[in-house]
Amino acid sequence: MKVSDYVATFLAEHGVKHVFVVTGGAIAHVIDSVARRSDIAYVCTAGEQGAAMAADAYARVNGLGAAFATTGPGFTNLMTGIANLYYDSVPAIFVTGQVSTFRLKHHAPGVRQLGFQEAPHVEMVKPITKYAVLVDDAKNIRFELEKALYLAREGRPGPVLIDICDDVQRVDVDPAALASFTPPAVEENEGEVGLAVERALALLAKAKRPVIVLGNAIRIARMEAEALKLVRRLQVPVAPTWATMDMFASDDPLNVGSFGVTATRRGNFAVQNADLIFSIGSRLDTHATGTPAGTFARAARKIVVDIDAGELGKFARQGMEIDVPIRADVRTFFRVIERMSNRIEVGNIDPWHRRIRQWRKQYPPCDPSYRRQNNPVNPYVFLQALGAEAAADDLLVTDTGANLIQTFQSFPFKEGQRAFSAFNNTPMGYALPASIGACFARGKRRVLCLIGDGGMQVNMGELGTIAHHKLPIKIFVFNNHSYGIIQQTQDDWLDSHYAASRADTGMPDPDYAKIAKAFGLKTVSIMGHRGMKARVAEALSADGPALINIDISPDQRIVPMLKAGRAIEDAKPLIDREEFLKNMDVPPLPASRTVD
Repeated sequence: MKVSDYVATFLAEHGVKHVFVVTGGAIAHVIDSVARRSDIAYVCTAGEQGAAMAADAYARVNGLGAAFATTGPGFTNLMTGIANLYYDSVPAIFVTGQVSTFRLKHHAPGVRQLGFQEAPHVEMVKPITKYAVLVDDAKNIRFELEKALYLAREGRPGPVLIDICDDVQRVDVDPAALASFTPPAVEENEGEVGLAVERALALLAKAKRPVIVLGNAIRIARMEAEALKLVRRLQVPVAPTWATMDMFASDDPLNVGSFGVTATRRGNFAVQNADLIFSIGSRLDTHATGTPAGTFARAARKIVVDIDAGELGKFARQGMEIDVPIRADVRTFFRVIERMSNRIEVGNIDPWHRRIRQWRKQYPPCDPSYRRQNNPVNPYVFLQALGAEAAADDLLVTDTGANLIQTFQSFPFKEGQRAFSAFNNTPMGYALPASIGACFARGKRRVLCLIGDGGMQVNMGELGTIAHHKLPIKIFVFNNHSYGIIQQTQDDWLDSHYAASRADTGMPDPDYAKIAKAFGLKTVSIMGHRGMKARVAEALSADGPALINIDISPDQRIVPMLKAGRAIEDAKPLIDREEFLKNMDVPPLPASRTVD
């Protein structure tokens, strides 16, 4: 078979049912090989960035994604999406076409480019992939594909790139004669993990105010059931990261809420007053801890489970001490702790549960005062309405900026729902193509796409992809006619000088309903709170795709949101100091004793 046929066969045999592509001269053979098979299909996206982001979401749902692009600009357009996968540890295979071997620039040393649209794909993408390789010899194709797939899934997962010269794609090979890749032997470290878990359990038994943090590694390893089993057994309050927020119903009494720089007050009061943080599979980045990291849960002993030694080693440099670092795959960790289940003890933490119930009641994510306004829409009120109408098996994909933060602050999750974004790279425009990938991965079941007007402009062409396939994606555009989160930064640091962040200072502000109609999508407009529930229900019940334009004030802000210089329990707008101090069992930082 041709090398391109081998590539298509390999992907199909490893569970990839859909590949997201933009065609081009140097990738045409590989796409043609996919087209000739019945067990794998290609999906044309409007742009390569969209293909990469669709593959990202496909992988988050199904475990492995794939995308193809041609050489030069086709490849470079993939890179933002590849970075999303790398920083969120999501496995995917990217296959790009490269110029023919005789046109590679190493045949003419000193030139910038020899072949038309030639670019050094491998060198450019190495920092944001687990593995990247140029295949310029057909006999290496099996070895490189097998090695790439192994590395994409091994350890801390991530994307890989196979760059195949155009003429190599056309070479006939005998699959049985191709050299294969043998994965290296993996050393089990369960004994060391067991010793560390014993130390962790000893700290847990003494804790009066413990909090468990659940991170993205639990999703990556498909360990949700094991994590939930442990939490239910311990009955310890949980502070989920954004990646695991959907593992618990929002009204679950163990769920303290989101924590970090842009999070809930109740979640931040819980982690900041804790005397033990037990973090499983979260890298506790600065968005979660605030800066400096030493201000995070500063009176708590800390246990951190992470597969990456680099992540465990960073804390000392950031001024945060980890009492029990456990370097382990979360699969290994859960196996070990399950064997020790008869040794797990938790003291009397009833007063701590009562304290958390008080915070949950005192600081709801949607303050009742928000409902008293009508026009324009308050996004927190809208999210409550959407949550009430959403089905228990809906999947939400959010973009970046305010819509991302407000969703994970206040959307009332039901058990069984799923939600994600490109959490660490967070590019504008992610949600629209990611919703496409998620929808195909779910067998074309409904997906709710939450995106800002700024994000809509980046990958708006993917409305055509959605329309072409009649995908049941409901696109909720948080339209504040501005870059709201940038304005919030400008409020804090630039005297509210809104350069390049509003329609009247240079930002385009098109009519999204008209654009959606041009693609043949149903449109719904929500201008205020009256009638909002009925319009949400109308959009959700309609067949096929729909775009719902939600009119939000340019002056709407993320509430609460931290300003640099304070710890995460003291976000803006600052609450009364007497009230604040009553919420702190741990001594506040000096900066928090005043509201200046």
